Amino acid sequence: MGVGTHEHSLLSVPVCDLPDRVIDAGTREVLADFLASYPTVAQHYSYVTTRALSLGPQAPPDYTRYNRGGGELTMNWRMPEGVGTGFDKMATGAERLAHLRTLTRGYAGSRYFLPVLGSMTRELHPLMAWWAVLYALSMLARYQPAVWGTLISVDNSRHAVPIERLLERAINHLPVLIPAAITEVST
Repeated sequence: MGVGTHEHSLLSVPVCDLPDRVIDAGTREVLADFLASYPTVAQHYSYVTTRALSLGPQAPPDYTRYNRGGGELTMNWRMPEGVGTGFDKMATGAERLAHLRTLTRGYAGSRYFLPVLGSMTRELHPLMAWWAVLYALSMLARYQPAVWGTLISVDNSRHAVPIERLLERAINHLPVLIPAAITEVST
């Protein structure tokens, strides 16, 4: 994820993997509704809009589409008060990156904006997301073994390969994620 070093006092980053339904709608309202589950993103200052001059500040978001589906939108956040050096008060790249780290969570070598689910007040921690998925799968395997056997049958189920990939990711991510979570709560 690149942190913009533009000639303004904002942090500018592409917010990636926006779903097709948001991009297809193309309105500010649908984007705002989607971002409601991502409070850190919803606190943005502005974002890149189309060049519809007649609409002024109400111009729709200017998404960049991916070939594989979905897309991204470059969004801006104000830098914290007192950040920036010199007479122009422009933030350095390091200051912008530090601010981005306060808005996102590191996971699997990248930075992510994570959602708030239901009545939660903070974003979902990746370890809790993995726990929920693996707990659900273990309950299925334990209490519905026939269904589980059908789901993981590579010859008969379209779900078998995605389940296998999910479990392989768990084996790779959890040994790193668990100690990181322990360190996070112990400091």
